[in-house]
This record gives sequence, C-alpha cells and structure tokens, in this order.
Amino acid sequence: MQNVTQLSRSVTAAAVIAALCLGGNNALAAPKASVSVLVPSTPMHAVEGIAFDAEGRLYGTSIHGQRVYRIDPATGAVSIAVDSPDGESDDVAIGPPGTPAAGILAWTAQRSGEIRIQRPGGRPEVLLRGVPRVNPIAFNAQGRLFTAQVGAGSDSLWELDPVGGKAPRLVFKDRGQLNGFSFGPDGRLYAPQFRSDKLLAINVDSGAIETIAQQVGSPAAVKVDGDGVVWSVDYLTGDVWRTSAEQHGARTAHIVASLPAPLDSLAIADDGTIYVSAAADSGIVALDLKQGRHRTVVPGGFTMPLGIAMTQHDGREQLLVADPFGYRFVDTENGRITRPPWAGNRGASSAIAVTDSRIAWGWVSSNRLRSLGSSGDALLIDSTAVRTPRGLLLEDAGTLLVLDAAEGKLLRVDATGTATLAAGLTEPVGLARLDADTVLVAERGAGAISQIDLRNGARRELAKGLTAPTGVALMRDGRLAVVEPSLRRVVAVDPKTSMRTPLATGLAVSLDGLDLPANTNAGIAVGRDGAIYVSCPGDNSIVKITPAGRRRK
Repeated sequence: MQNVTQLSRSVTAAAVIAALCLGGNNALAAPKASVSVLVPSTPMHAVEGIAFDAEGRLYGTSIHGQRVYRIDPATGAVSIAVDSPDGESDDVAIGPPGTPAAGILAWTAQRSGEIRIQRPGGRPEVLLRGVPRVNPIAFNAQGRLFTAQVGAGSDSLWELDPVGGKAPRLVFKDRGQLNGFSFGPDGRLYAPQFRSDKLLAINVDSGAIETIAQQVGSPAAVKVDGDGVVWSVDYLTGDVWRTSAEQHGARTAHIVASLPAPLDSLAIADDGTIYVSAAADSGIVALDLKQGRHRTVVPGGFTMPLGIAMTQHDGREQLLVADPFGYRFVDTENGRITRPPWAGNRGASSAIAVTDSRIAWGWVSSNRLRSLGSSGDALLIDSTAVRTPRGLLLEDAGTLLVLDAAEGKLLRVDATGTATLAAGLTEPVGLARLDADTVLVAERGAGAISQIDLRNGARRELAKGLTAPTGVALMRDGRLAVVEPSLRRVVAVDPKTSMRTPLATGLAVSLDGLDLPANTNAGIAVGRDGAIYVSCPGDNSIVKITPAGRRRK
C-alpha cells in the first residue's frame, strides 16, 4: 500500500480550502474556523484495468469513479479521457495502429452491462448493450475486439466488430470465468481462469483452450510480452508472476515481486517496465525488474473515504475510515494511512463504527452488516436483515444501532435479528451519539437533525431547513456539525437558537460523478480535542476543522 504521510497544512479561509479540495462555489462568508488538510487529495478512484496506447500513454479504468483516466507514466500526471457517467469502466483496450480499429478506445461498463467505445476525435458511444457483468476486453494485432462476461450466470467469450458493425460472435460459453486478458505474439488470447490457479491460452477462432500454467496464485489479469513471456498479478496476495515462454513443450513460473494486495491489472511498456494497478489504494506502481526496484507512479490512499469514527490504534488517536475496498486507519497527527492486510479486510464499507473490542461496518450498495472482534479474527454479527443500512453505531453490549434510509427507521441489530427503536423518519442517513440514551439522526429527506431517545423512541427535532444533510457530529461546545454534500460544506448548528455558522465550504464532499447513492452517509467525527474530521470522497482527502477558540495542533 502507498502510505500517505504529510503534515497538515493550515488554511484560514474557505477560498483556500476550495483550491485544495475538489469543490463547488464558495458563496458563503469565510468560516469561523481554521481548516487544514490532514490527508492530501489523490486523482483516481480504485483504478482497475490498465493498458498502453501507441503513444505510450497509460489508460486506467474506474467503476467507482465512473471515469477512464489518462496517465503519463513518466510524471504520474492524471487527466480524464472519458468523464462520468460515460466513463464507468472495469477494463480498457486501445485499437492497434495500422488496423481498421486504430486508436479506438474500448471499455467495459460492468454495472451497466455495456461495451462502450470512443473513436479518435469522437464522443463515447455504446457498442453493445445487455451484457451483464462484462469484464475484460482486448484487441488482437489485427484489430479484432474480444470481451467476456464473468459471473453472469452464463460465462461467455464474445468477438465484437467496432468497425464493420457485424453482429457479436459467441466464441464459447460456460467454460469458466475469464478475467483481464491479452493477446500473445502467437495470436492466442491469454487469460487467467478467475477463482482458480490457472492461466489459459485460447484460440479465438476454434475456441480451443490450453492450460499453460497452474499454481500461480489467484491470477486476476495477464499481459504477454513480445517474447511470449506471460506476466500475471495475484489479486489476493499482491504477487507478480512470470511464466516463461514455452520451451521444449514446458513453461516455468515464479514470483518476481510482491506488492500490497489487491492487485487488479498490469500493462507492459515498450522498455519492459511493468505497470501495476493497486485498486484498493487508487495508485499505479512501476516495476523495473532489470534494476530490481519499483517506484510509485501515481500515489494513492483510498478508493473513496466515506464514513469515519474515532478510535485508538497503535497507542494514539486515529480515524477509522470506511472504504469500498476495506477500512483503514488514519493518524490524526500526520495523516498516515494504514490499511490492514487484505486477507482480513475485504469487506466493502460506507458506514463504520468501533469500540475497544469490536469493529462494525455496512455497505451502501447492499444490505449486509458485519461486526468483528477488533483483532479482525472473529465474525460476531453477519446480518442482511436491514433493507438499506446507512448510519451505524456500536453499543457496549455488542449490538448495532442502524438507520434504514428506505424504511425510515432506527433499528437495533444483533446476531438473532432486528428491533425497531423509532419509525417515521424521512430518509435517515447520518447517526451520532448524543449521550448514553440518546442519538442524533440526520434526516436527509426532511432536511433536519433529530434527537431520538433509545428508551422509548421519542423524537425531537433539533434543526430544520438544512439541505439534504447526510452526516452529523456533536461538537464539544454542544453545537451540531452537519455535512451538506450538495452545498459542499459543513455548518455548525446551535440546537438552542437554530443559529448556523459555516465551518468549511468548497469541500469535496459531493458525490456527483461517483458510483454511490446520493444518500450515502457522510464521514464526520470529533476528536478528543474538539477538532472535526471530514472525509472528502470527491478527491480522496480528509480535512481537519478546528473551531474558533480552539488551538490547532
């Protein structure tokens, strides 16, 4: 993992923080608080499939960011080749020069079930619809285009015609799941058989399949160099494998490098440098095997930082941050990110909670809730009983307090089921503790912050007239810190007088352009010294807000 370590840089006005975080207009007066960047922004969201074009530019894909990125491998500069939502992508390929498909950018929109292309100088267009779970894509040397569906009930390999408009040709189906693949100099399609330890070579005309290697970990993608050497990445361990070209009817395979898992894809530059996509950290790493070293091309840290909670880790106060590729810790002193090993941290999370003995999380795109021992080795609750889980808290008894946004309820969840504590809420999203018997709820649909008594479900409205609030936290002076993502700001609300004070504006808290529901709970938490921490999924940063009258650290 690429840890990000940078001392917070202070800013004193919303205009400056707007330049540091992707954000909207700075229409309000300067916040009566100082704002600093704890974790700097990074340019990509969970980059997955990668491929070079004829000019040596690297392209990377993102389902979560719904973009196709263009990356300068020398400088690490990132630009957007195809923006959201057209750029939703899992894998990418570029038509080779000297063929009818030269320069055509093709990518797989897995969640939409579409293959999309962009011709040189053109705009994005849909080449094929109705192909759920479409995943890898590759051109051969003649410009023929191939793609495959993975885990769609009937795993299929297809040939498409982006030039002549011929109907798709089914090469085969129900012969295993194929992931990131590429063509070799012998004209065959080389692919990992997903969820196995095998590498395959496929004749795309006859459909004949040969297993060329086994026991090469859990390969997610392969690329073949000009000498016929097959390079693959192990998704689960982070190992990079070299499988030799065939010699006297045999091949050998061995590990050449190990990086933090998960690894999603790889691409080979003309000089032999291997570029690897570190999906969970949204980064690119280059391996120079001749020199035996690697370098970070594009730094990362998060897929998207979402819900956050305060905790103690390694003897100091840290943030526990939810992320679609597993939670991670952030040191509040220096912004250093620590992601626990992938083997025990593979649960997508958008809401997160923690106590001394437990960690719990829920994911916004499913109804799964999980609670583990804080050591991560004991699954204590695994529930799918909540329709649309959002805000989340852990109780001392180990039970979960969960908001169901669709049902408008506050629920208590344990290993046996759920109990309704309060109903009649309007799209409840954000959840925070007020005291032992009372919680705060951000009702996005009502534009309100409510107080709920856990003993009897009584509800009292503390603030209203807010704009779609998705996060709330109790400040040390008794005010409420509220995130309004569509306005890209955090405001302080006095529950006694209803007076509002902008704390920070121009923040990258909007979910525009990201593959997330608008009612995803925001990440906001208050530290022991009263500092407020806010996650910014738009640019992967975390900011620290120090209210007026409190000294910055």
